[in-house]
Amino acid sequence: MSRAELVVASVLFLFACIQVFSPTLGSETRALHHNWRALLFFIVLAAGYFGPSVGAMNASVRSLLPRPTARLAAGPTILLVASILYARAEQLSVERVAIGYAAFLYAPVALLRVRARAPEPAPLQVAAAAAALWLPIEFHLLPALQVAAPQGFNAVRLIAIVTAFYLFLIGRPLSGIGYTFLLDRRDLKLACATLGSYAVVALPLGLATGFLMWHPRVTTGTLLSAPILIYLMTAVPEEFLFRGLIQNVLQRSLGRRAGLAVAAVVFGLAHLPNPSYVALATLAGVAYGWVYSRTGKITASAVTHAGVDWLWILLLRQ
Repeated sequence: MSRAELVVASVLFLFACIQVFSPTLGSETRALHHNWRALLFFIVLAAGYFGPSVGAMNASVRSLLPRPTARLAAGPTILLVASILYARAEQLSVERVAIGYAAFLYAPVALLRVRARAPEPAPLQVAAAAAALWLPIEFHLLPALQVAAPQGFNAVRLIAIVTAFYLFLIGRPLSGIGYTFLLDRRDLKLACATLGSYAVVALPLGLATGFLMWHPRVTTGTLLSAPILIYLMTAVPEEFLFRGLIQNVLQRSLGRRAGLAVAAVVFGLAHLPNPSYVALATLAGVAYGWVYSRTGKITASAVTHAGVDWLWILLLRQ
């Protein structure tokens, strides 16, 4: 199983690198140098994204770093050094990046370090560490690190995602997250069936309220690469937060049904201020949460999540 996990993670890693850099590679020497710097930085981030999906790798890192503090700090430290080196190479403000990202990366480490020898972090620790990673991104508090400009993206959100993966899967593991890209036929059938059930309910509601409008935009990109990109960049990270962390913890305290319901409401409220969006997102949270509850894998609920977002972009986005 570890070999299969490694193969799937490697394929997705190569896909991500190709998608980010193939449109920006140019013939000019200066542009090529820029892309190689960005590529090395992205390789570090992509390895941190896909690596924790391989269970054997997580176990190896934990065995190499038996001391709780060293284990918690190792991943964030690598990300901090990589961010500083990239900022320097791109002639950005090294001081701003060093100070801002050090505070950002080590804040959740400090929160999870409390009672580090306990089998798992306490629910309040999980909530506080997740908030420490999410709020600075939500309120744009960190200096930008643009990768593969001008067609590229700001790496800040990806750094936060990789940090969360490392902390809760390796640094201070929380059981029950289910971060694996090995999905069996039952997982996929359940995810797709739930997508269909949600669409039957949500589409009429969305169209009736005017929140959704029929506006097909079918292109090669939206048909082929968009579903995978949505899955990796939106669905998996959001499912990690709302199902792997929030619903996971709530189910232990409130029970499976109540935990699912409360997590769905939290997911809906994250889409304020539009009340129609909140209502549809809450229903979506129920659907995603049900898939997660049945499969125990955030990567399965992310299939349903990505399907919803993909259909919105493909057929309904204004």
